[in-house]
Amino acid sequence: MLQVGPGQTYAVPSAAAAVAQSGDVVKIAAGDYRGDVATWSASNLTICGIGGRARLFADGRHEGGKATWVVNGSNIVIDSLEFRDAKVPDQNGAGIRAEHGGNLTIRNSGFFDNENGILGGFGNSTVTIERSEFARNGYGDGYTHNIYIGEAARLTVTNSFFHEARIGHNLKSRAKENRIENSYFMDGPTGTASYLADFPNGGAVYLRGNLFHKGPNADNSIAISYGAEGLKWTTNTLEMVHNTVVITRSGGSFISAPSGTQSVALKANLFAGTSGPSLISGGFASGNIVQSGHVTNSAANIPGADNIASPNFWPNATLQALIGLPGVPDAGYASDSPQPFTLRSISAGSRVAGAWQAAR
Repeated sequence: MLQVGPGQTYAVPSAAAAVAQSGDVVKIAAGDYRGDVATWSASNLTICGIGGRARLFADGRHEGGKATWVVNGSNIVIDSLEFRDAKVPDQNGAGIRAEHGGNLTIRNSGFFDNENGILGGFGNSTVTIERSEFARNGYGDGYTHNIYIGEAARLTVTNSFFHEARIGHNLKSRAKENRIENSYFMDGPTGTASYLADFPNGGAVYLRGNLFHKGPNADNSIAISYGAEGLKWTTNTLEMVHNTVVITRSGGSFISAPSGTQSVALKANLFAGTSGPSLISGGFASGNIVQSGHVTNSAANIPGADNIASPNFWPNATLQALIGLPGVPDAGYASDSPQPFTLRSISAGSRVAGAWQAAR
């Protein structure tokens, strides 16, 4: 075990990174670490904040022109850390540059005001995000994002919060498989993000129990984009179950998918827009959507959906009367998320359309 912090064996994380061996646990005392950057090359590491989050401020420094941390070992767990203000000459500096093998797991962590929150993920690697927050990342050029995953084998996101990406997307992934559940993706009233979620090369995408808000200042009128840069993978399917998608920007569309998409399946979703957004654009025929139980209505009937500080996606009384479902379309959907990072067990009985099954 490697101890990092004031009075410990290693004063700063980079000192521990230089000596870490496969299987080590690196414990970083809570507090601020400024201008300390590192490459983690050892494999099978657990790197965690102790006594609260360890906060890493780039302060103008970077590792190899890439990031605050470059992770190129295999099978790494990062828990209870924050990455802030990463900037590099190429304007794509990341809190973490993911060059890992195996799985990279991020838990209970935050990425704030970087040019990219996380950038990378390739080949047979996987990326898992749990109970983490990505906010205000992006250089502002449309090429940098809250999180940008490359052509990895799989991206899994649960119980996390993505908001206010700067011009870029709140989530962008080229991964072969993507499973995103119980998470929030929000512009709020002033956010300028492009897509709330972007899967530019298609793949198998499964979205369940998520809450999406596209705001009036969003750079793009499409909420969820699929296959916009060409379908790369053998399996190219989009499935959405029990999501709530609210658009307070005028017009646009809830989903975009090209005609070559193998299937689009929508079940028990709640779509609420402003000035008549289309359900789907991009070339996929709306008549080919496999759909059941979803409801389309007005964003005005979900008045709290743009509140970043305290999101409230529960419909008003007018819309509540319209979202009841006769049964349980997905028995596996057993917990919803009344607020970011918080799961709530769903009581037995019938369900309603959308991600929340009861008021917060």
